[in-house]
Amino acid sequence: MKKLVVVFALLNTAFGFSQTGSSTFSVTYNKNIETYFLAEILSAEHRKNNRDFELYKIKECSAYQPVVKNALEKYSYLKNSEIAVETAKLNDILMEKYGSGNDVLMKPLMYHKEFPDLKWMNDYHFENTHLTKEQNREATDLIKNYLSELAKFYIKEDLGRFFKDNENFYKGGIAEYSRQIPEGFTKAMEQFYGERFNSYTIIISPMMMWPIEDNEGRGIGTNVILPSGQQNIYEIASPFVRVQKPGEFGYDHQFQARFLSVHEFGHSFVNKEVNRHKDKLTKFKDLFEKSKLKETMIKTGGYADYLTCVAEHLVRLGEIETARIQKDDQRLERLKDYHLKNNFIFLPLLEEKIKEYNSDRKKYKTFGEFIPKLLEVFENSSVSFIDNELDKIKK
Repeated sequence: MKKLVVVFALLNTAFGFSQTGSSTFSVTYNKNIETYFLAEILSAEHRKNNRDFELYKIKECSAYQPVVKNALEKYSYLKNSEIAVETAKLNDILMEKYGSGNDVLMKPLMYHKEFPDLKWMNDYHFENTHLTKEQNREATDLIKNYLSELAKFYIKEDLGRFFKDNENFYKGGIAEYSRQIPEGFTKAMEQFYGERFNSYTIIISPMMMWPIEDNEGRGIGTNVILPSGQQNIYEIASPFVRVQKPGEFGYDHQFQARFLSVHEFGHSFVNKEVNRHKDKLTKFKDLFEKSKLKETMIKTGGYADYLTCVAEHLVRLGEIETARIQKDDQRLERLKDYHLKNNFIFLPLLEEKIKEYNSDRKKYKTFGEFIPKLLEVFENSSVSFIDNELDKIKK
């Protein structure tokens, strides 16, 4: 599963679901996101990078994702259209020149007002700390120009009619995902992290293709800064259940739904803190490269960077602590077992360390204030410890 983080505002869709006791949480879908993933489907044959995988996704997912199948039946004549070619070109450039995947497109898609509106909710800028200011400006212009064409594509092809025709499926998916969510989990997250965001929104994306195996789909986190300075955060979720019959919508798996939701929201709390204290991880950067950890993390989820490895550990710690606050012992134990089996070897040490934070919240009011202590777990490690722990998991 591939992960990301970003920022946005509540969606102006025709329907949604609100979590009991919280006016800041909802489940919905977004036409910008769905339109992009439709264009991505159409673009597959024009890709230079990942072409075989993109074609495989279409063959695989169209068999059990009804919205993908419906879109192919209606719009396959557009495979050589301008938007198909431009979508392929955009993704190839993002990968080759800027080292980014399509996850970075979720943020601008959410900054843009929902199609058919042609305006932006707030000024968007592409930001990658590994790139120069000029490269970030180039990427910003590239993406903005593309979204302008995508909005025109939506209008020209009357995609609003497609979403209207498939409205019952989207409604069903929203209801199905909503049934999996533990009541009050955003409040539990706020309690653990010691801060809050303006709103929390799960966006189902039946058009997003990610081959389903063992009920594992793809979640992408993103956030949008509003003109007021407040932040809304999102999880964009591909289906993680194969639809086999009417009445199924691809989201009827409680563990995966809860894992993805708490996980992706967690990145908005965690990533900024890791980046703020990255200078405290100089030793771990070396350990990550010299041990078996880098190779293992790449296989685990494509986590090729030491800061990403740290952030993914801390987000998973947040999942465990959120379940603990909610007194959901079954979820708590399953998360601990699931993440340890997936090579997150520092979690037991982090769980022990976080007890200090939990026991003295007068001193540590926010997660960010305590994070230097958590980073010591990574800095005080060794190649032998890392490799031994990874070997234990393989046995």
